[in-house]
Amino acid sequence: MDDARPAKMQKVDAGVAPAPAEDAARSGATVQMPRFQQTMLRVKDPKVSVPFYERNFEMKLVHWMKFSNWGFTVYFLERQREGQISPPCSMEQTSVECEHYLHSMEGTTVELTHNHGTEADPNFKGYWNGNTGKDASGDLFAETPAARGFGHIAFNVDDVDDACAKLEKSGVSFQKKPNEGRMKGLAFALDPDGYWIEICSRTGKLGWPEHQNLSQTMLRVKDGPRSVEFYTTHLGMTLLRRSDFEKWKFSLFFLASLSPEELRLAADERARRRTSQKSRARSSSPSSSSSSSDDGLPSPSELWNPVLELTWNHGTEHDADFQVHDGNSEPRGFGNIGFLVDDIEGTCARMETDGVQFKKRPADGNMRGIAFAYDPNGYWVELIDRKASFAGVVRQLLSALEKSARSLAMSADFFHAQREIGVNNFPVEPSSLVLAARGWASAVPKSGSRPTLSSQEYPVQEEGNFLPTLSCQEYPMWGKFSA
Repeated sequence: MDDARPAKMQKVDAGVAPAPAEDAARSGATVQMPRFQQTMLRVKDPKVSVPFYERNFEMKLVHWMKFSNWGFTVYFLERQREGQISPPCSMEQTSVECEHYLHSMEGTTVELTHNHGTEADPNFKGYWNGNTGKDASGDLFAETPAARGFGHIAFNVDDVDDACAKLEKSGVSFQKKPNEGRMKGLAFALDPDGYWIEICSRTGKLGWPEHQNLSQTMLRVKDGPRSVEFYTTHLGMTLLRRSDFEKWKFSLFFLASLSPEELRLAADERARRRTSQKSRARSSSPSSSSSSSDDGLPSPSELWNPVLELTWNHGTEHDADFQVHDGNSEPRGFGNIGFLVDDIEGTCARMETDGVQFKKRPADGNMRGIAFAYDPNGYWVELIDRKASFAGVVRQLLSALEKSARSLAMSADFFHAQREIGVNNFPVEPSSLVLAARGWASAVPKSGSRPTLSSQEYPVQEEGNFLPTLSCQEYPMWGKFSA
């Protein structure tokens, strides 16, 4: 949440727009709805940040990908349910099985992006946490950016005071403690890069054995209703709650990735819990009034998976010059949120027909399994095909390269032979082509004798560069390939 004052919480205009599911029903196909799967944050040193989240929030590293020739690595951490199983993964070793888990998961990850060298650079000034800017006041005021964007991630806990005491004992710093400021009962911890982590209370006693769960990603938006329409219409999210703070002229929207079955189960559990609460209230106080009517949707704090919290300051939608900072130009920090989809080509085609703009379409470059759309605020929204395997792209590129090189070598040999017997009507001198093609073909690893692909080498995007590459360490003769 933003630095907001207490206000009455209301639920209005809640609902879901499952366009992909409706398309599937019409076609007779079985298609999973898009799933909110990641929030990307840049970090200075993964050897500090990854253990921080593992130790303090019981997150688990489920996969990582290293891109040596682009100089960065990405790490994916998930807060799992007790007893949940995923393929073994460590800072030293990952696998294709881990990648498959990542692309088929029901949960949500924090993706930590490390640009190699920042951890040892004395001149590196750190990343922007999203909460300083020209539109802020007091200690948070800064000349740049003109308007803030990303706000925080959050964890829900049973007891905020107890959770914060444990974090403080573990050496975690705080932007705000539970008993500070106007908003009592919630806190903001700081991760090693200064990103804010909100510590919130769960609704009632849920009886979960886990001490905390990843509960939200907050983004400031220019136009609240328009942003909600984008995420419900194009990505099938459900608007669980809208909270209006008229006195301070801002609103909060909480959206979740929930299938119809998950919504039904959540409604059943909510009804069961309310019935139990009413029964206890009647037995202890016969004069207790009944609770207000309920629309059946779960509260954001009752969910295990995180919600997307959109913070809208009223009036910015009418300001032509207002633009939230997306975190991908200076000052950098937050990068994007991401969704898993079944049919990335179909999803992007529908979105583009409806006027959604793209930074990268599925067919751009050689990476066919991902795309980047712009939401109405200019935030990058990554779309990842559940069938995508970036390790497979490397093998496909090698295969195509080998075939092309050998074909070129054969053609060059033919041209050379023709020249030797006196056929001179060729527009180019083939001798250099023969030497180049023969060297190229011989350099390509033969089938069955290619070097083993490192499980962590995947050609994917970084910092707006979508050109797939092979690892220069493993394939020093090739360097970078462009589309």
